Amino acid sequence: MRYLSLFSGIEAASVAWEPLGWEPVAFCEVDAFPSAVLAHRWPDVPNLGDITKVDWSEYARGKRKPDVVVGGSPCQSFSVAGNREGLAGESGLMFEYIRAVQCIMPGCFVWENVPGAFTSEDGEAFRQLLSEMDALGYGLAWRVLDAQFFGVAQRRERVFLVGCLGDPRRAARILFEPDGLRWDTPSSREKRQELAARAGRGPAGEGGAVAKTLQVRCGCEGGGKGALVQDDMSATLSTSQTQTVFAPVCLGDDNAKAACDVDMCGALKVGGSAPIMGGAAYEVRRLMPVECERLQGFPDGHTDLTGADPDALFERMAREDMDEAERKKLRTRLRKWCKACPDTPRYKACGNSMAVPVMRWIGERIAMTEGGR
Repeated sequence: MRYLSLFSGIEAASVAWEPLGWEPVAFCEVDAFPSAVLAHRWPDVPNLGDITKVDWSEYARGKRKPDVVVGGSPCQSFSVAGNREGLAGESGLMFEYIRAVQCIMPGCFVWENVPGAFTSEDGEAFRQLLSEMDALGYGLAWRVLDAQFFGVAQRRERVFLVGCLGDPRRAARILFEPDGLRWDTPSSREKRQELAARAGRGPAGEGGAVAKTLQVRCGCEGGGKGALVQDDMSATLSTSQTQTVFAPVCLGDDNAKAACDVDMCGALKVGGSAPIMGGAAYEVRRLMPVECERLQGFPDGHTDLTGADPDALFERMAREDMDEAERKKLRTRLRKWCKACPDTPRYKACGNSMAVPVMRWIGERIAMTEGGR
């Protein structure tokens, strides 16, 4: 099975699907660091670059035609943590995803985004996506999948929209398992509280002897609002005034470029300052890049370019439309990244990626339902 990856990032789809025997026909990524990772890890797969400038007609037929188009268009202006600009912001690149599918007409497509896509512009943005794909003849199914239930240590809810050309039942079979669904499953918070209680490690007042020994000060440097850890040993991090709380550990510092939010097993996010937590017996550190890779299900060192050949990467990445200043800048960056790869772009690349185990599950479901099975 062949696939085309749009908004590729560091290619969670390829890490997930190549073990299934699938073949990437092309990537489409414009940011320099993820593009360098692609050039290093998949030197023989073309990166088409700026999606707004791609002519998709050559992928609409013949050996280059993919069976699946996959991609998560930018989520920043859909996210509830952003400015909620909707399709007027970066998330408007959703139309480029639609244009690619419209031209190529693959048998199946997978679109990923944040749950905020449901409510952006009072639901109009997502309705427009559904309307456009329905008009092309795709049967559609969508579902919010949480990476914590696929074997990674973060709560990461994402919307997945699957379209199958002329076959709405197959789309539903890919995303849903009706024979195995329970509708009375307790929430993840309730489950964590239950496990903490069994271990005798619940919060203060519930036999939480451990909690009594783990008093730490939690808040942002210089006072002001910080993070309050509540409820259990895998507790929620919420915004609050600085105060003494009970907590085992928090990963992050005021200079971190990646952090876990929502709760102590929260979603991996990009940029911004993370809460500072400290205490007499405990020191707090930031996430390491390799931990960010693991949080998304990537192999260790997937985003580490140290030791790669910068000249070889330059030959794969340089475009004909680059002027001399752009080429010089790219060379300088590649030499820096290949000499000692910095943490910051690795954090960003991991935070913007999909979770590999979720993508693998979707790929397995696509393969399982191929041919009407």
